[in-house]
Amino acid sequence: MNSLVPGVLVPFDDLDVNLGKAAWPYLQAPAKRTLARAIQAAGQKMTITSAYRTIAQQQIIYNHYLNGRRCGIQLAAEPPNSNHQSGLAVDTPFYNFWRQYLPRHSWRWFGARDLVHFEYVGFGRRRINSLAVQAFQRLWNRYNPNDLIKEDGKWGPQTRRRLENSPVGGFDIPFGEFRTLRLSKPYMQGEDVRQVQNALFNAGFEIEIDGFYGKGTTAVVKQFQKQKGLTADGIVGPNTRRALEL
Repeated sequence: MNSLVPGVLVPFDDLDVNLGKAAWPYLQAPAKRTLARAIQAAGQKMTITSAYRTIAQQQIIYNHYLNGRRCGIQLAAEPPNSNHQSGLAVDTPFYNFWRQYLPRHSWRWFGARDLVHFEYVGFGRRRINSLAVQAFQRLWNRYNPNDLIKEDGKWGPQTRRRLENSPVGGFDIPFGEFRTLRLSKPYMQGEDVRQVQNALFNAGFEIEIDGFYGKGTTAVVKQFQKQKGLTADGIVGPNTRRALEL
């Protein structure tokens, strides 16, 4: 999504949070700022089990919800209607504690409808659900030139069918192309990660060259991006790669 609208989502793993295995630590900037204030006011680390979700993740959750609320899913919206896709929502198992603090900072608790769910409703929020759909449509067209679909950001049967037919491990990268590197679980790894680490080392940064794109590498990438006047999101895309002369 940041490739379509740079900086529309920002990482929040630098806050005092404990992230669950499925949590992607991205929010819209105003949501992050107010979340930080709530955590500071509470004086306690916040456990977050879900934040930003891709449309693929949301489709899986929605399917579980339709099939008898599997996995304890209490409520789920069809993609792209969840505010998790807009970087405006977090889930926490300790909702009874956090409902004392988050609502004071423009986060609404969903209550009995979805006990773990809080949604940012304050100033500066944007409805960007269609961007998630458009990002997938563009990705699909890039790797499926013989089965193109409209890149209109609209969710419908054609887009849903392509999503459900997409490989779980992602599309293979054609020879000579580069993938976008970011912090993920499990960590991305490979020779392209090692090249980035070597370039950062040669640029004067202290970094372990191990071929794994973990938290340490992400932190150094953010330092480099800040130094170069780039969006410091820890994601190695075309602009960061050019700055690294790769």
